[in-house]
Amino acid sequence: MLSPIPSRILRSTAEVDVCTGVDLYQHQTFAHYTVEHVHLQPTAEIRKDKANTDQQLRSVLFVDARRSTPHLDWQALLEQAHAAGGDMRVTVRGTTYTVMAVDALREADDQLHHYEVGCV
Repeated sequence: MLSPIPSRILRSTAEVDVCTGVDLYQHQTFAHYTVEHVHLQPTAEIRKDKANTDQQLRSVLFVDARRSTPHLDWQALLEQAHAAGGDMRVTVRGTTYTVMAVDALREADDQLHHYEVGCV
């Protein structure tokens, strides 16, 4: 069993906005969550998006399965936002990112260890 991400690096709070649909004026509506004890790390990683286009990530948000609260299913939230025709956004330390991908990293016993949230 892997140990959780050390609490000394999980010092940030993420404000998460997940698109839930569009209003009468075609503006996106959002559900809002506040997730504490996360870590944002800059990166220059390149990934393919759902349209098979290369996207350069600006940051990766690490969300620990045990220490980050509340416990959300980040993959389901991203799918919900895309199904509603919108985006999922994360604001950490005053900078807002659009979530491009969510990877759930699991332990050998298939238990969730942490999420890596790719942000552009």
